[in-house]
Amino acid sequence: MIDRDYTFLVGTYSDMDALAHQPHAPSAGKGIHAVNLHADLSLTSGPVTETLNPAVLIPHPDGKSLYAILETIQSTGTVERYETHSDGTLSLAEQTKANGLSTCYLALSPKKDAAIIINYWDAIIDVCGVDALGRLGKIHQSFKQYYRPTEAWRQVENREDHWVNRQVGPHAHCAHFWHDWVFIPDLGENAVFQYLYDETTKTLTPQTHIEFEPGSGPRHMVIHPTLDICYISNELFNTVCVAALDASDKSSVKARLKPIQYESTLDNRENTSYVSEIKLSPDARFLYVSNRGDNSIATFAVKDDGALERMAITPTGGKFPRHFALTPCGGAMIASNQDSGNIRVFDRNIETGELTDTNTVMVVPAPCYVRFL
Repeated sequence: MIDRDYTFLVGTYSDMDALAHQPHAPSAGKGIHAVNLHADLSLTSGPVTETLNPAVLIPHPDGKSLYAILETIQSTGTVERYETHSDGTLSLAEQTKANGLSTCYLALSPKKDAAIIINYWDAIIDVCGVDALGRLGKIHQSFKQYYRPTEAWRQVENREDHWVNRQVGPHAHCAHFWHDWVFIPDLGENAVFQYLYDETTKTLTPQTHIEFEPGSGPRHMVIHPTLDICYISNELFNTVCVAALDASDKSSVKARLKPIQYESTLDNRENTSYVSEIKLSPDARFLYVSNRGDNSIATFAVKDDGALERMAITPTGGKFPRHFALTPCGGAMIASNQDSGNIRVFDRNIETGELTDTNTVMVVPAPCYVRFL
């Protein structure tokens, strides 16, 4: 159960033909849908903010604004900043153009005075300043991420090419700050790239890359709040990698991330499925990963040393769970079933990590992201 009522936002795909992938949702959404989750785990709908393919929603830590990452391969991406209101309404403040296609992520620096914008399609990494109000400044650093020799990779030409050739060229997915470094998983280059971050100049300097199991496709990652451990979801192998983090001897250039454990998110890894979102519970005792195709959430117990033990695989009651979110109190989960066009509520046992389907379902067209305000 949860401790109070919550309002959350659901990003939806409004133009599925503009995406690198191919959703099979019954109908398109309109943009950002506000939803109320009540203490009895029932749902009521709120206002809708119309915009193009808000694939990722990143709130500013001040609680006053939110960044919506608009995903398209038909033009360079856009980041919209909205002022947020308690009832779920959003007021557009400004827009920032990215330098790449299929923009998919934004990460704020520890001091919240810079942001990294990730563009999936062409692996363009953009860096810009951020002011005290959360406004993104002009992009002052932009580069393409890859490590293979230029002649050893190629840029995918269109959606159909991308569907069957996911690793012929680089595809950056997200960015995470950790101490003096930034990690950027790349599904296409099959590696996590490591950069030194200069907080004075707000720039990234490439240091090295950590190659993963061939064909695994690193996608998203989450960093443990108290241990020098992180977890990376491998989209193409349906695994989670546990990696040790190393902050020693800061003046040396060496890999700061070392894979130490791989665990499957499925009972049968031969099934057609693609790992998607990965999250720790608020107390970091459990890890959850969504399986698109198997249509499930894998639950892992996090041991004292950060190692994982898979506990359960829970059906999401719908197709292609692209994303999910836990309530801030940890008492419930909202899963977004993209290709069924709905979101579903799960009760979560805080002590055991167990998920229980409440059978509470709301129709939300092509839901792709869930974010609590």
